[in-house]
Amino acid sequence: MAGPLWRATAFVQRHRTALLVGSCAGLLGAQLSYHLFPDPVVPWLYQYWPQGQPAPLSPELQSLFQEVQQDIGVPSGHRFEAFTTFTFQPVSAGFPRLPAGAVVGIPASFLGGPVTNADRPVVVHGQRVDWQSPAGARLRDALTLSHDAQKFALAREVVYLESGATALQALPAPACVAGTWALGVGAKHALGLYGGPMNLRAAFNLVAAAAGFVAYALCTDSLTHALEAWLDRRTASLSAAYARGGVEFYEKVLSGNLALRGLLGRPGEKLYTPSGNVVPRHWFRIKHLPYTARRDSVLQAWRAALGPGSP
Repeated sequence: MAGPLWRATAFVQRHRTALLVGSCAGLLGAQLSYHLFPDPVVPWLYQYWPQGQPAPLSPELQSLFQEVQQDIGVPSGHRFEAFTTFTFQPVSAGFPRLPAGAVVGIPASFLGGPVTNADRPVVVHGQRVDWQSPAGARLRDALTLSHDAQKFALAREVVYLESGATALQALPAPACVAGTWALGVGAKHALGLYGGPMNLRAAFNLVAAAAGFVAYALCTDSLTHALEAWLDRRTASLSAAYARGGVEFYEKVLSGNLALRGLLGRPGEKLYTPSGNVVPRHWFRIKHLPYTARRDSVLQAWRAALGPGSP
């Protein structure tokens, strides 16, 4: 057993710089591949397929998307493609400045009645929605957004893609790998572990890897929180109507989560809090800002847009 292990260790020692560069480049590429080739990957994942056929983008949703782009001032050379998605919130990926462009999925629920019709089955988390129940009626109301709320939801995605934040979010993983490696090598030299038993170095490497993962989780979550807060403020600053729509959008998201909490029963209580926020899946990580915090942030922006003396 010692022979292969020693050979592997010697190989890593001889080519550790190349392995480090390759690992960092691979992580960066994996993070960006979803955005470098958004079409057809994103539509394939999120396309809305009613009655076995992909739903084309309706003229109403196409007009709404173009209106949002005009409000933001998207340059004519930037490429955006929109499609209809089955999700309750918009999805997006890509780089508008590159030839592949960017794609934005607009929820079919933005059409209102055709999707939330009582005769059309809708399955959420494996359970069919009963639109006639109190929770189903609340979910239907949560999915019915005003024109301003729909524009805020789409503008937030366009601002995100235009900002290039997708590239920034890909940096923590390779940066933490490189930082963990550099600090680990320096610490082992300082502690004289290279002259000690290999088992001791292996244990130190495990501790360093665990510390690197914790650092990655904290950096990623902190960056996501900062970007989400900035996106909300930036989108709400477009106009008072966008800020008002943002408050409504997050109120509807919270109301919809509460409706799902009631519809799903005990599993819903594990997914959503009594306030409508999403329950974190990891005990030491909160990957996204709570919806209540995002609503309050947009509400402050709306009050600021209205001027002094606003309620």
